[in-house]
Parts: sequence; C-alpha cells; structure tokens
Amino acid sequence: MAEKESIEEYKKNNKELGEQISALSSLIAIQDLKISIFQSIGKITSSSFKLDKLLDSIMDLIIKTMKVEAGSLLLLNADTGLLEFKVAKGDKGDQVKKYKFALGEGIVGFVAQSGKSLVVPDVSKSDIFKKDVSETIKYPIENVICVPLRISSKVIGVIELMNKMPRKRFIKEDLDLLESLAGQICLIIQNAQLVEDSKRKIEELSTLISVSTIINSTLDLNKLLNEIMEAAAKLLRAETSTIFLIDQEKQELYFEVVTGKSKNNISNTIRIPMSEGIAGWVARTGQSLLVPDVSKDARFYHTVDEKSKFQTKSIVAVPLRVKGKIIGVIEVLNKFDGTSFLPYELELLEALSDQSAVAIDNAVVHKEFQELFLDTIMTLARAIESKDSYTGGHIDRIENYSMAIASELSLTPEEKERIRWAALFHDIGKIGVNEAILQKPGKLTDAEYEEIKKHPQMGADIMMPIKQFKYIIPGILHHQERWDGKGYPNKLKNTEISIDGRIIGVADTFDAMTSDRPYRKGLPKDFAIDEIKKCSGTQFDPEVVVAFLTACEKGKIKTEAEMKAIGIKSNVGHHSVHDNPRQDNKKSGK
Repeated sequence: MAEKESIEEYKKNNKELGEQISALSSLIAIQDLKISIFQSIGKITSSSFKLDKLLDSIMDLIIKTMKVEAGSLLLLNADTGLLEFKVAKGDKGDQVKKYKFALGEGIVGFVAQSGKSLVVPDVSKSDIFKKDVSETIKYPIENVICVPLRISSKVIGVIELMNKMPRKRFIKEDLDLLESLAGQICLIIQNAQLVEDSKRKIEELSTLISVSTIINSTLDLNKLLNEIMEAAAKLLRAETSTIFLIDQEKQELYFEVVTGKSKNNISNTIRIPMSEGIAGWVARTGQSLLVPDVSKDARFYHTVDEKSKFQTKSIVAVPLRVKGKIIGVIEVLNKFDGTSFLPYELELLEALSDQSAVAIDNAVVHKEFQELFLDTIMTLARAIESKDSYTGGHIDRIENYSMAIASELSLTPEEKERIRWAALFHDIGKIGVNEAILQKPGKLTDAEYEEIKKHPQMGADIMMPIKQFKYIIPGILHHQERWDGKGYPNKLKNTEISIDGRIIGVADTFDAMTSDRPYRKGLPKDFAIDEIKKCSGTQFDPEVVVAFLTACEKGKIKTEAEMKAIGIKSNVGHHSVHDNPRQDNKKSGK
C-alpha cells in the first residue's frame, strides 16, 4: 500500500515538474520573443533595414510563441481611413491581404475604433465578427484575440491572432502578453517612420537641389522641362508626370512634356479644352488640386486615358505661373505603391513649380533672344547668297542634304543639330569676297580663285566672336577640305577634317553639280551621283559617301529640278558657281 502511494506521489511530482518545465519553457520563449523585438529596435537605423521584413519576422515569432494558427498586423491608412494588412500569416495569409476594413467593421475595426483590446472565445457567438471574409477564403476561425497599436494615444492599427492551439481558448495571460508586445511593436513602427521620414526629406531636399542645379546649368527649354518633370516624378515616386501649356488662341491645353509610362502613348494631337478636366480646372482657377481617386471626381477628362491607353488613378496638379500669368499646368499621376498623394506632396510640387517658373521665364527670354539673333544671321546669310550669279535656294538644299546624310550615320541629336547650323552658314564667309568675282559668269583667273578659297576661313573668323556659334566653326572652316589632303584652306586630310565638314562637302558638291547655272542647266542626278562615287576616298570620306548613297536610295535627296517638278519652292539667294566652278578641276582634282 505504501509502495502504491509512493508511486502515485512520484507521478504527481513528475507531473508538477513537467508543468513547471513547460511553464518555464513558455516564459523563456516569451522572454526570447521580447528580447528579439527589443533587438529589432536597434536595427531600424541600419541602411539595410526594411520595416515590412522585420514585422513579418516578428509576427512569425509571435505566432510560434503564443501557439496560434494565424495572425495579422493591420495599419490604418490616414488617407482612406481603412485598415490595411501590413502582415498576414497563416494558411490563407496571401488571400486575406486584399481585404480592407473600415473603422467599426469586424473585430479589427471595432478594436481600432474603440481603442480597446478584445478576446473573443467563440466567434460564432460574436455580433461583430465578419464571417463573410472567413467564408470567402474558406478559413474557419474559432477564437480571436485582438489588441490596438497606439502611438501617443492615437490608434494606428491592430494585431489580431486566431485559433489558439491545440484547440484551446485565449486567456488573460495571452492578452497581457500581446498588449505588452504591441507596445514594443509600436515603438518599432514609430522609430521606423521617423527614420523613413528623415530619409524621405533628405531625398526630397536632394531632388530640389538637383532641380536648382538643372535650372542653373541650361537655357535649353525642352531639356529643362524634361529634366524638371523627371525630377517631379522621382520626388513624388510616381508613374508619370506632365507639363501642359495653354494655347490661348484655341483655349486648349496641350502636352509639352510627358515622362514615365505614358510617354510613348501620348500624341501631340491630344488636347484638353480649358473648360474640361482636372488640368483645365487648375488652369482656369489657378488653384492646386489633389485628387486621390479620379473615378470619383466629375472633373476628370477620360478622353486622354482612352486615347493613350493609360489608366489614371490619382492626380496631383498645380498651376505653372510665369510673372503672375498662368501659362500651363504641372500634373503628376499614380504613385508607384498605389497609395494616394499626400498634402505635403502637393506642397512639394508647388515648390517645384515655383522653381520651374523662374527657369522657364529665363529660358523663354533666352530663346526669344536667340531666335532674334538667328533671324538676323539668317537674313545676313541670305543677303550674301543673293549676291550670287544664280538662284534657287542653295542654303536650304545644303541643309536638307546634310541632314539626310547625317541621319544615316551614328550621330547624336546634338551633333546633327550642330551640322544643321553649320550647313546653313557654311558660305557666310563670302561676305568678304568681291561681289564681281561671285557674279562673274566666265572662268575665274588664278588670282580670283585664290580669293574665293579664302571664304571658309573668313566664315570661321566671322563666327569666332559669336559665343553661341563657336561650336559650328569646324563645319564652316572644313567644308572645302578633301579626304586626300588637297583641299583648302588648311589641306587637312582624312579624319583631321571634322565630320561636319566632310558631310557638308559632299552635300555642297552634289548641289553645285545638279543646280541650274546661268551658262548651263543642272547636270543629271545620276551623273552627279556617279561623280560622288568616283571621288570616294579621294575628295570625299568613303563612309560619308555610303551614307549619301543610302539617303539617295531612300528618296531623301531631291535635286533642285526634282523639287521644282513637285512644286517645292526654295528660298531666294544662291551659292556661287565657283564653289564647283566650270574649271571643276580646281576643286575635284579631275
């Protein structure tokens, strides 16, 4: 009997010891969980820190330590007022993430609205349990514990755990532990938000500084506007950005700059009436506008989306003012993360717009001055051309031929633009050549030909003091040089001659052969092409000749006679016969 009692006592002691060990293990696991969460706080300032990843790991530990099947962490979206899943763990975690809850909706909504923790031992008996979500994703829920997440007494979200294992119910100790953990998690979220806010502000300041640098570095209006709008999209982390300018005569807004996803789908023909659309409203009223959901705003102009195949979800738009006058609208569309734009982002775009307005005003003034300057120079060039002894628009044809050749070579847009201007002014030096020589119908003397040969250097000398045109001097100076070194004025050869000069040289020679002269009609096109081919490698760069021939095959090179035949008129004025004189041997060496 005594032996039996001893055995029973032994079993009882073993059971108590097992329970103590189990309790101790649970306490150790809880302490490990708290230590892990505490250590996580120190990782927040790390450059590799990711809040989502950290919260995901913490939820794994909570689920394991508190022995539950599933758990979620939801945060309150300040813009929409809805609770959104930040973390969702369990068999159906991925499926439940798409749901959002209003304050007061379901258990999570009740806890977020009331700020009170809640233990629901049996959800089937709960009036606030939202069973339709559970039924839709086919995940049965038996019991729930949910606690609010607070920062400075303000509820920012909730933590919810479901189905205590093995088939147990949540008790007070579970609630105490989860509330304790919630406080530490809030600290992590708060600190992470502070760090993210600091990083964001640094990035925003950096972007605004970069915009200032852009503004101070260029007066090219198109380049300036594109770079400003790229900065706007980057600043607001958005899919696309747009500058609309106002067509005052038609009272319409047209796309001047588009960046991002919709860039290639927007046509210059798409316009918005001033009386319609969000951009039209901003242009009319001069007020900035933040639209979180365009589908709920009657002002939204659907036609642009229909034509561009772009889906606009949210917009922030600000007026673009120059000297107090609204000249357009800046719009930024669709944040990458799918959230709505915030009021402070509207303020950022307004600051960017103010910076842009100053830059645009400077660029417009510069462009107007430059256009006036170029008009003056072009008038001078055409006046020089009018001194010549034959007519037909040589300047324009040389520009067209040069650009056609350049389009077949691997040149940058900047190089092509430089060649265009050099082609237009290639004969500017003839202002210093005696008019009698330019208009002489007969053969030039050696002395007269030497005088003609000075015009490339004279042209370079004329352009040298003009800062804006220094970059086109090589094309002007080199267009009479030859690939074999027998040209003028400096007998350069091969690649010593600028690509500009090599291209203009081919264009100039072809036009001289095919244009009408007082003493003869223009030579046949096929004959002139054959002559260019024959002079490849001697007079001309072989690569440029290939580009010229390709342009001819594509129909890009049209002679004076061809243009007359199809009714294209050239501007007045022309080139001298003596660039390719009747004594063609003095240029071509033939």
